[in-house]
Amino acid sequence: MTRCASPRCLSNVCEENVDRTRAVVARLKGVESRKKRKQSTDKSSGNFMKETCECVASTANVEEANPVTRTPAYDVFLGGSCGNTVWRRQLVIPFLKKRSISYYDPQRSVWSENMIYEESIAKENSSLFLFVIDPATVNATSFLEIAYFAARKSPKLVVVFLGKTEWKAKAHPDDVPDRNRTCQLLDRILDAHDVPMLHSIQDALNYIEDEIIGNKKWTEVLNVPCQRLAYLSLRTRRAARAAHEHARAAWGRVRTVASKAGVAGTIDTIILLTCQLIAPSMPLLFVIIPLFIINVVIIISINRWQHYRSMRPRGIVDSTYFPHRHSAAIPSPRMATVTTPLNPKTSKHSTVKAKRFCDELMVEDGSNAFSTPENLCNNSLTNGKLKTIENINCIELVCSSMDEIDWISKEAVPQMDGQSIPYSSGLSMPGLLPEIRMNCLKAWSRNFKHFFYHIPSTKTFLSGMVEIAYMLGHSSWQVTVCVPRESQTLEFGSTQHEDEVSRAARRRRNDCYQIAFCYLKDMAKRRQCRVFTDLEEAIRHVMKQTAAGF
Repeated sequence: MTRCASPRCLSNVCEENVDRTRAVVARLKGVESRKKRKQSTDKSSGNFMKETCECVASTANVEEANPVTRTPAYDVFLGGSCGNTVWRRQLVIPFLKKRSISYYDPQRSVWSENMIYEESIAKENSSLFLFVIDPATVNATSFLEIAYFAARKSPKLVVVFLGKTEWKAKAHPDDVPDRNRTCQLLDRILDAHDVPMLHSIQDALNYIEDEIIGNKKWTEVLNVPCQRLAYLSLRTRRAARAAHEHARAAWGRVRTVASKAGVAGTIDTIILLTCQLIAPSMPLLFVIIPLFIINVVIIISINRWQHYRSMRPRGIVDSTYFPHRHSAAIPSPRMATVTTPLNPKTSKHSTVKAKRFCDELMVEDGSNAFSTPENLCNNSLTNGKLKTIENINCIELVCSSMDEIDWISKEAVPQMDGQSIPYSSGLSMPGLLPEIRMNCLKAWSRNFKHFFYHIPSTKTFLSGMVEIAYMLGHSSWQVTVCVPRESQTLEFGSTQHEDEVSRAARRRRNDCYQIAFCYLKDMAKRRQCRVFTDLEEAIRHVMKQTAAGF
């Protein structure tokens, strides 16, 4: 038997057990509180992450719904004649300030080569390019820029010629033929790319106002008080012009329906009178009801036939040859306004004629020179199905002068034949019309082409630079340029006498052409194209590029 403990001992044991129980309960409560705190922390962090994700998602949706569009820094780039011209500060700039239209003026008292980069940034951040050609200046750089931006298919490019005939006569006597050739080349470029050409600065200001202010939204115009009245005036004129066109179209439809109804009524009357003469005792209802049914059937048949024709247009006309360009309704002063037929054939015929001409440029002397239809188009039809044809890596040998092409047969052809490099000299054939040459370039605009362009002398320096700038404007074309040093500067012959006026004109011409040549080299540098002064080095470079597959 065990001995019983005393009451004092029992009380001590009970107190110790109570203390242990309390400690255990406290530890359990602490563990539970820590678990609850952790769960609440996890839950709050989860809610925070969820809200953050929802916020980020909503922000992303807002950004996707409202993408950030870069607004141009300038509305108008005032390109064109500089020097001592005053058309900017006397006519254009006051008008633009009055309309709160931002602009960039590249005219400086002293020109430096660092301005090329500054102007290129301004051009990339401008909405509209205005080039005004003044006959009092040489304008070599302006012609290069016009050809370059026309080839790039800039959406808003307008050219103003102030006395183009007078401009031709302002040139140096040795440059007059090249100036005339440059004018004709630029005319063909502007026509090929539907660039509006005007002959008055006032017409150009109206064009700018229509393009910059007239195409804005009403909410944007409200923020500019100077543009509200002009905007309302432009919108009113547009509405009046649209109403006039709709009224003319409606009147034309009414006249057409009235004429058809008159013809049908005349025929019905003749039939009715004939029936009455043949059978007078026949009731009129027996004649009128069949005529009415026949008229209804004819009307329904004509409507069905017109709907069928509209759903299945003719396959002769390709609408891609006639792009619709939204621009101000200012007719070009250089040509009469004529009504365009429903199915025009002139542009289509000229394009087909250019392709046929280029298809016939075949050389039968056993060399590698050729110009095949593959160079003109990437696609062809085989048994009614579209078949893709790969472009042949062919070098197009181009010269600015059709009378100085001896370098092709003496220097370029022997080296390229020795390396079995394909080439074509079709664009430098003697007697080739400039219009056909431009049609060939237009037909090749969507294909990859590699051009080797050579300017042999000062006789065609300006027109050659303009054509090179036009080629550099095509992103799918690679151009290698060769301009010898003797072709860049017009020197005075030792056997002739030169007066002070002629010497000043020659120096002025050389300075302006050198500035234009700096701009041309900058265009080539941006396109990663090389400009050489030695013909042998240029030919070796283009052969190396072709052999490497570039």
